[in-house]
Amino acid sequence: MTHPDWQRLEVYLKQYGKGCLSYSSLQAGMQYYLEEGIGFIAYLPFRHPLFAPLGRKIILADPICALDQAEGLLQRFIQLHKRVIVLQCTALIGQVLEKLGYEVNHFGQETELPIPFDLAGKERAKLRQWRNKCEREGVIVEERALSDCNKHEIEALSKEWMQEKGGKELILLTRPFVPTDEPDVRCFWARQQGKLVGLAIFDPMYEQGKIIGYYHNFDRITADAPNGLSVFIILEAMRTFQQEGVQKVSLGLMPLYVLRKHFRHNEFTMKGLKYAYRKLNHLYPFQGNISHKKKFHGQRQHVYFSSTQGNRLWEMIILMKAMRMI
Repeated sequence: MTHPDWQRLEVYLKQYGKGCLSYSSLQAGMQYYLEEGIGFIAYLPFRHPLFAPLGRKIILADPICALDQAEGLLQRFIQLHKRVIVLQCTALIGQVLEKLGYEVNHFGQETELPIPFDLAGKERAKLRQWRNKCEREGVIVEERALSDCNKHEIEALSKEWMQEKGGKELILLTRPFVPTDEPDVRCFWARQQGKLVGLAIFDPMYEQGKIIGYYHNFDRITADAPNGLSVFIILEAMRTFQQEGVQKVSLGLMPLYVLRKHFRHNEFTMKGLKYAYRKLNHLYPFQGNISHKKKFHGQRQHVYFSSTQGNRLWEMIILMKAMRMI
């Protein structure tokens, strides 16, 4: 299935969409501020009678444009919409937002794995252990398009996964599952004795018209799958990507990980986020997410959020509501 806005966004996405969330701009509900010849900003309009009665425009990640055009694009968007939150942007966009006079709070770190990916050494011993375990237990990983697979089998896997996760599917930071083929999206399937036990989806990351990497957007894993299956699927996918000359795989965000002051920020909100990391894992598995990604010992870069209304804790509650975390 081709996204209804694919034709007008494709040229910018393939030229500038190198961030792990660039392809996530195509998820359902997003709208686009497009300036021809420059690029676009993907945003989610959000309104709530209690939390945001006047509404917010939530920008997902960096603008899809050349870096030297980002400041002007953001300025014009903010002038038009006023109440704006920028979610999971890079340090370069954080500098732009601080220059424009806004607070910029640390939000966590993104993890990238270079290809080829070396499993040698003590640090990655757990990854080797999980890989070997899955191989011993007869797990086979193959790449197949969604259209080539049994629809009922996929539905059963997704239903079981969602029940294990509390029945809620998050949006924005994780692009929701689209049960049809999409341009350049890769699907890897894991079977054990013929039974489907896992599925992983990888979104493309582009630069100058080429795919430079893939973002491991999400898994679907059965409760009785071997421990470490998610890691095994990622490693097997990376073997395929290496043969194609792909440079990296992104594991995405380690939310609220080791928060620090890097820009002019809201100190009270940072303390609130640190509390959330310690005490609110029933809303989102902050610690489990981070523990899983740390085992890869990948390369990390800081990411941020910023609100034109000030980085008050209230703005984070609005974000959590928009992402369906609360």
